[in-house]
Amino acid sequence: MCPRAQLPAKDRQARSRLLQLLSEGRALARASLVDMARVCGKKNCRCANGEKHVSLYLSTRLGKRRKMLYVPPQLEAAARQMVENARRVEALLEEMSQASLEAFVERKARRAKERRP
Repeated sequence: MCPRAQLPAKDRQARSRLLQLLSEGRALARASLVDMARVCGKKNCRCANGEKHVSLYLSTRLGKRRKMLYVPPQLEAAARQMVENARRVEALLEEMSQASLEAFVERKARRAKERRP
């Protein structure tokens, strides 16, 4: 691997933002937030008339299985922040990957030019 100073500027910037985000110790979750509307089954409840109970869930994988984890209203902001942090990390990794691929293609083209007689 080449020294950081030789990396493309876009790659260095993305790495820097990624390290800042991770060093802050923010929690992150590779998950999606899902609003689910359900009927409880009680005869006299409002949901029996069509006004369903809406609750928030984290949809994620635990091991190989897909899980829906209930998010209590008190933890909704924390759950949203964890999902947003993970999305930012993924976006930065994608940015770094693209910058590295672009640099690789340029290096490959230069090498091909050097080999031509």
